[in-house]
Amino acid sequence: MTEMTERLDRFEGRLRTMEDELRALRRLAAEEEHAPEPPLWELLEPEPVAEPAPTPVPKPLPVWTPAPRKVREPIDLSLLLGARALAWTGGAVTLLGIVFFFVLAVERGWIGAGARVALGASVSALLVGAALWLRRRFGDTYAALSAAGVGIAGFYTTLLAATALYHLVPPGAALLAAASIAAVGGTLAWSWRSETLASLGLLGAILAPAPIALQGGLTTVGVVFAALVLAAAAIVAVLRDWRVLHVAAVACAAPQAVALSLDGPAHAVVGAAAVWLVLASVPSWLALRGRLTYLPAWLLLLSAAVGGWCAALLYDGDARGYVLLALACAYGAAGTALYGRDRDTSSLHLAIALTLAALGSAALFSEATLTIVWAAEAAVLAWLARRIREPRFQLAALAWLLIAFIHGLAFDAPLSKLFVENDEPWRSAPSAAALALASAAVALCTFDRAERPEGVLTRVLADLRSAQPVLRIAGFAFAGVSAVYAGSLVVVGLPESWAWGHVLVAALWSAVAVALVGTRLRVWSIAALAACVALAVVYDLTTLVDPQRAWALALVAAAAFLVAVVYELRAQLAPTMPAALALTASGVLASAAAYALSHGDARAWIFVALAGGYAATGVAVHARRRDFATLLGIAALALVFPASVWLLDGTWLVLAWVVLAGSLAVLARFEERLELGALAYAGAALVHTLVFEAQPADAFVAHSHPGSGVPAVLLVGAALAVFKTARVRLRWLSGALGLYAATLSILEVSEDLGGGIDTAFQRGHTAVSALWAIVGLALLVVGLKRSRAFVIGGFALFGISLAKLFLYDLAFLDSVTRAFSFVAVGMLILVAGFFYQRMTLESPV
Repeated sequence: MTEMTERLDRFEGRLRTMEDELRALRRLAAEEEHAPEPPLWELLEPEPVAEPAPTPVPKPLPVWTPAPRKVREPIDLSLLLGARALAWTGGAVTLLGIVFFFVLAVERGWIGAGARVALGASVSALLVGAALWLRRRFGDTYAALSAAGVGIAGFYTTLLAATALYHLVPPGAALLAAASIAAVGGTLAWSWRSETLASLGLLGAILAPAPIALQGGLTTVGVVFAALVLAAAAIVAVLRDWRVLHVAAVACAAPQAVALSLDGPAHAVVGAAAVWLVLASVPSWLALRGRLTYLPAWLLLLSAAVGGWCAALLYDGDARGYVLLALACAYGAAGTALYGRDRDTSSLHLAIALTLAALGSAALFSEATLTIVWAAEAAVLAWLARRIREPRFQLAALAWLLIAFIHGLAFDAPLSKLFVENDEPWRSAPSAAALALASAAVALCTFDRAERPEGVLTRVLADLRSAQPVLRIAGFAFAGVSAVYAGSLVVVGLPESWAWGHVLVAALWSAVAVALVGTRLRVWSIAALAACVALAVVYDLTTLVDPQRAWALALVAAAAFLVAVVYELRAQLAPTMPAALALTASGVLASAAAYALSHGDARAWIFVALAGGYAATGVAVHARRRDFATLLGIAALALVFPASVWLLDGTWLVLAWVVLAGSLAVLARFEERLELGALAYAGAALVHTLVFEAQPADAFVAHSHPGSGVPAVLLVGAALAVFKTARVRLRWLSGALGLYAATLSILEVSEDLGGGIDTAFQRGHTAVSALWAIVGLALLVVGLKRSRAFVIGGFALFGISLAKLFLYDLAFLDSVTRAFSFVAVGMLILVAGFFYQRMTLESPV
């Protein structure tokens, strides 16, 4: 296809489009001329008369413009029906005829091998000569172009048959013949400006070593020949801007270099180096002629991939690492040399150099894995995408990063390396570190760009553009997680014990959570802390043994405490649920760790020390975060409770709780919420007293020393008397406890006066009944003078006294004590009635 013919075809298509548009405009004009007029009655109908209205401000009327009708472009049948189609169809049929002739000649044995080759070469030469005559006689025609292309292809087919089938031409001579055919095709293509001829001539020469290799495999000479033809094809493609030829030539030559390296002969280095040199040099030249676009960038990356792959196939061990470092030096030197002329191309060379250097270092110090290779590829593509503002490279970077993560977590650095005991977990750390660096590179290299048509990828790339903030956050998140995972793989193998290694892992994760909470990433610190707690609960608690398990829990508890405090103080709104949950986790884990690490009184004092720490922190932050200080106080009181139980018992325990409750009640004058804690400990003291120290049965079942719990009862009663809120109710309860203590004291004194336990107990109950009645009388008298509440209390106590007489004294006391009880209570009730009448001025009925 010639350039002049292509221009004529495009001009013909434009003329047809203009004719179609002209027909459409004429049709619209005719429709407007024949539009129906309005009916006559509408024209004759008078307009309604209306009162004059104020003249409105004129507004510009919208101008209606009809939407342009989309004209369908006519179908161009010149591709199927025309001179071009006929020419290329005839050429293809002729080429197939030559091939079929060879096949038929072989099957029928018509002529010998030499005659077949000579005949094929003659037909090919005749076609090329006919093409030259047609062009000189009639100018640019499809027939001439097709005949030349078929002739060149026929030459290669004949050369292939003579070399691979009939063994008439040795490999060296075949390469020279292929070079001659390539020269003919390249010359015609250059002079005729035909990319098709160039492809037939040059690509055929590049592929010539492949069929020749059927005789005994690829040779270094053949691959070097392919590299030379590749250089020629690339030069022609760059000068003529024939990108298809360039890409096709690279696709034909690069696999041969890799295949030659796969065979592994010692002299294969020369062939692979020749192909790599062309692959690396021509894209740089192409970029310098214009600017670094996706084509030279991809070709440069491909050259690095081919060079690295050949080095991996040709060398092992340290030699591989040194070769990769040499390749890195070559790209680095090229990047340094090009820095002053084209910074983009220079930067890409330097990025490739860094990647190859990383791979070489990994090969020298540890076995390079596919995870490192693919992660490095993702990082380079991400950087290149930002550098030249090409979103396709960013998509490729994401794809390579995903593949690297899948391979790394499946083979190189699986989670079992951290959670299943093994000898060398640190060997998987480089892969995890590579994933971290690649994720960070993807996050750092996010960019914005202007909208532009992207073909079939328009929707995908538009979504990718809007997802740049999310991609940045996700990249940093994956980078952080991968970096912590890499560090965990290193530290878990440092101690000789696997359990102590996991203590270091817990310390590392905790340190990360604490470090993040002091930055703008404090929300991420909660996620890190959640991972720490999950590690401690799911793995450490169930797999490790003490003391390693306890130390791991202690480290996570300390981190949770620090995260809770700092997060709360840095938050704008308080209280915050994450800080409350972190504080709860710290209290639970700290308690578990302290319980496992200590025994006896030491355990109790550790709990007291923890409570003191929580309380001191609560006092320190009270002015800024009252609610959070309340949570700290609750944690402190919760830790003190078991410590006091372990340290004390009996009345001493009640005394401790009462002192604490009283202290909190006094401090509640400054912070009223402390009274809730005081009430809780006072309630605990009361329950403990009534259950263990002074049970209600002590007042009704005869036994020795019924008054042993009197001190505890008096202490609880005194504690209840100091509360500020609900003072009246608590003082009534305090008075009831005092009466209960007096009851037990009377029973104790009665036993001390002598006699048997039962006799003394019954004698004491007579005094108890009298005491209750006396107290009831006193309440009644006081109430009549001051408050009706005391009157009600007096009557209630008289009722309780009567109930005791009839329910207990009448059933369990002997006749003498029972009689004294009834007499004493009855007389006191009579006295109460007298005072009630006198003080209320009531007259007898």
